[in-house]
Amino acid sequence: MDLGAKVKELKGLIEDHRSFRRDCLNLIASENTPSPFVEGFMAEDLNRRYAYYLGLDPREQSYQGSGFVAEMEALAKDMARELFGAKFVELRALSGNIAGIISMFALGSPGDTVLEVQNAHQYAKKMAVSGLKVSLNPIPVPWDGSRYNVDLDATVTLIEKHLPKLVVLGSAMFLFPQPVREIKEAMERYCPGSILIYDAAHVMGLIAGGRFQSPLEEGADVVITSTHKTLAGPQGGMILTNDRSIAEKIAEATSPLMIANYHLARLPALAATFMEWLTCGSAYADAIIANAKALGKALKERGVPCVGQDLDFTESHTILPVVDAFGEGQEMADRLEACHMIVGATDIPEEVGNHGLRVGVQEVTRYGMVEADAGELAACLVDGLAGKTGARERAIALADRFRQVKFTVDESSL
Repeated sequence: MDLGAKVKELKGLIEDHRSFRRDCLNLIASENTPSPFVEGFMAEDLNRRYAYYLGLDPREQSYQGSGFVAEMEALAKDMARELFGAKFVELRALSGNIAGIISMFALGSPGDTVLEVQNAHQYAKKMAVSGLKVSLNPIPVPWDGSRYNVDLDATVTLIEKHLPKLVVLGSAMFLFPQPVREIKEAMERYCPGSILIYDAAHVMGLIAGGRFQSPLEEGADVVITSTHKTLAGPQGGMILTNDRSIAEKIAEATSPLMIANYHLARLPALAATFMEWLTCGSAYADAIIANAKALGKALKERGVPCVGQDLDFTESHTILPVVDAFGEGQEMADRLEACHMIVGATDIPEEVGNHGLRVGVQEVTRYGMVEADAGELAACLVDGLAGKTGARERAIALADRFRQVKFTVDESSL
């Protein structure tokens, strides 16, 4: 092996990735970039250390030398409680997906019926198809494609029929708030003691900003989430509840079952993320939603319809353009990426079309996009979909305007 050549190749790949991403319009709905304020608290030296505890109190550490880590985690939990109005906060999950699997192990038993939204992560279904002996019985939550939301009446009928132990709401293509309160009322009526879980991974920032819905206040027993996406923190997972008995079960399933050492470098950055949202989160959430609506409108004006356009397109960071007029969804996502516009292909309801894209504006909003930019961004997307010459250059030029991080804490003013 020519070590020098391999080192050069590896460094080149890193720089190529950074250069490409720097010149792209990133519209992936599940990504975001922490602010310099938050990144300044990424304590990389902590990734060389271990921490481990059982139960709810991070100060009950099993590893020597982790006292300051415990205090960092306690501070992050305090900030999360203040931000989200939750009594109990679990930060050890390493991703939103792991937070969901933890909740299944903690709150379900083999054979339990679980209702869960299909266009979400479907944690119970993953466990069922994996062949685990703790498999649950997953049933899809009925979906109203024309409204792109839970079909409430049909879901209540299923709750009455199947008496599920768990109901999981949320979505990986989250456009509109879901009927949390009404579904919880049905659960209390037909299967008291059942547990409602809300997967907030995609909209957690909007919840933090007070601009989407407040699932715990509306009746959710548990909120599971990632800590990046709209929340724009370091990658990881989080579980919230106001019920101590649930929190204790979550802790038991978290450690030692799923997590031992829990990637400590992100803990102080998480605390900083929560501080940032407490300081300027409502303005950021407002801007995200306004930009998403404006982009949906601008696309529609240019002949690209969107799912939910009769309901003002979205109440979140995401829009779902219908690209049947141009081609298959994955082909269009590849075409746009070649033009330095990164989106995801996705399924869409048959009521509105066959091929869709999932587009999120949270990162470009963080870097300075305003509603007035929606027309130009839509024009770039349409030109890219149509394969027009010059779409790549226009996208790079527009990306170059979005460089200044907004909605963050200025330490010099503190």
